[in-house]
Amino acid sequence: MRDRPERKGKDGVAVDALRMWIRQIAKSKILSHEEEIELAKRMEQGDQEAREKLINSNLRLVVSVALKYKNYGVPLADLIQEGNIGLIKAVEKFDYRKGYKFSTYAIWWIRQAILRALDNHARLVRVPSYVIAKVSKVDETIAKLGQKYGREPSVKEIADEIGMREAEVRDLLSIPSEPISIDTPVFGDEMSTVGDFIEDKGPSPEQQALGSIIRRERIDELLSVLTPKEKEIIKLRFGLAEEEEGEGKTLREIGERFNVTRERIRQIEAEALQKLKRWSETGEFQWLKDEV
Repeated sequence: MRDRPERKGKDGVAVDALRMWIRQIAKSKILSHEEEIELAKRMEQGDQEAREKLINSNLRLVVSVALKYKNYGVPLADLIQEGNIGLIKAVEKFDYRKGYKFSTYAIWWIRQAILRALDNHARLVRVPSYVIAKVSKVDETIAKLGQKYGREPSVKEIADEIGMREAEVRDLLSIPSEPISIDTPVFGDEMSTVGDFIEDKGPSPEQQALGSIIRRERIDELLSVLTPKEKEIIKLRFGLAEEEEGEGKTLREIGERFNVTRERIRQIEAEALQKLKRWSETGEFQWLKDEV
């Protein structure tokens, strides 16, 4: 496999090296489905060269996915590094007999690896820029509505004004607009940092709120393989629906919403869960149960 991009700071050398690496992999030939199957068969026989070729031919896919998350507070090179790990896992678990095109299968693993890295990026209580933008919007709306009503607006009023879910507004209200490093010196003493004065009692409210936002995105990534109807039913059953987060619905309640029998809802739920398990190889599906 080709050397991975450097995991350095934002200096020009590292940036240039990353650009050169991206240009290099862009020249890689895109494999046909037949070629993917042939490589997978050779891998079963222990052919390492086939494994390397399948990985190298899909590195551009990692870059494509990583670019979508470049403003989430983690350097692009690090996102690509994590995405590469997801790609390697996809190569190891790919079963050509199921009929999936490898790139379609791999993109799920790549996204999960990147999202997990974002979720675990905790040494700096670092808020992604897109979340900071949302926090700023909420702050502006509070000021605007405060002048209009002569009082502090409610969460519902804020949500209605900017077209956002109440649950998300509550999360955003818990997040500071500026990140604070736990390595920041205090009292001008470089021997003592903010982290030294923090008792570790678990994640802070800010971390929990940020984690809640990223967790929703991970759930949406997982459920993206379902049809819209399957996705809505799973969200309602597991208490993941935006308007009723945390409160799972019964088969009867969901059936009434869709105007079908509870048995039909049970069948759709079973089919959807089976589809999720096939895509996530069962092991990855466990995290969703843990979240609920």
